Amino acid sequence: MSAVSGPMSNRNEFSETWSASTLDQGRSEASAAENRIIGANVDFYRQIAAKYESCEGYLFAPFLQRGLEDDLDKIGSYFVSLRRTPTCLECGGGTGRLTLKMCARGWTVTVVDVSEDMLDLLKERAHSKGYSPTLIRSPIERFLAMTNETYDLVAFSAVLHHLYSYTSVVERAASLVASGGFFYSNWDPAIPQNPFWTRAFDSIDTAAAKLMLDPRDVLPGIWRRTRKLFRRNDSRFGRPVVSAGDLAEFHAKTGVDDAQIVRILEAGGFEIIEQQRMPVGRTRVAHLLNRRFRLLENFKIMARRVE
Repeated sequence: MSAVSGPMSNRNEFSETWSASTLDQGRSEASAAENRIIGANVDFYRQIAAKYESCEGYLFAPFLQRGLEDDLDKIGSYFVSLRRTPTCLECGGGTGRLTLKMCARGWTVTVVDVSEDMLDLLKERAHSKGYSPTLIRSPIERFLAMTNETYDLVAFSAVLHHLYSYTSVVERAASLVASGGFFYSNWDPAIPQNPFWTRAFDSIDTAAAKLMLDPRDVLPGIWRRTRKLFRRNDSRFGRPVVSAGDLAEFHAKTGVDDAQIVRILEAGGFEIIEQQRMPVGRTRVAHLLNRRFRLLENFKIMARRVE
């Protein structure tokens, strides 16, 4: 159910699919822990969708947007030989940071996201630009398990750390990449080299960002952290759980193993085009400091399936 996405395509139409049985069937098959994290992501983004772009503004910084454009240009240079419109699957579209850039290139774009609230925002933004991607509301894990479609590009942007088992998702997603196509993932946290100092630096950066960008949540945030001090670890997750965010960003503190993802891709017949780690920070000061100390790093992987 893909729709061609581009400045002139289906200007007043939207293709959105959702089967209520998909989630029910998936939950009956998946682990209880995975289901809990899927539900936490739904709840988490229901709470923050309206303020997502203002509170996560660092994700929309001009230099990051230029980086996305450059990456898509590089991928697009390989698509010239296709002699047809490239098909793209974005897993976890959010508000369209990557989706809209693919649509602007005239590519056929399908987006799967577990959050109806985020898809509504994406739908509104895409519609305002005259784009019509196919929007599918479903847990990424369930969608990938049930589809046999192949794509020229399968992309993730700041998504893998939200998944209970990102390795199994990467394996399945990679299997859906067509010959000569691309797997692309960016802006997930790498495993920290100095966990103690990374956690301390991240806590200060997060607190500063909260004060500047979301002051109404400062006191509730302090209360959540205080409650966690007196809450026992949940045995399934190895941490105290007092809010949806504690599970929704499941690997945000411990990081995602980019080296393991590279091994999975290489074993699946991919050539690594680019692998990079980048210093990050929610605030400008933290980002500048982190360029020196590199306590917080996100990574990017671009890989092409060998023809």
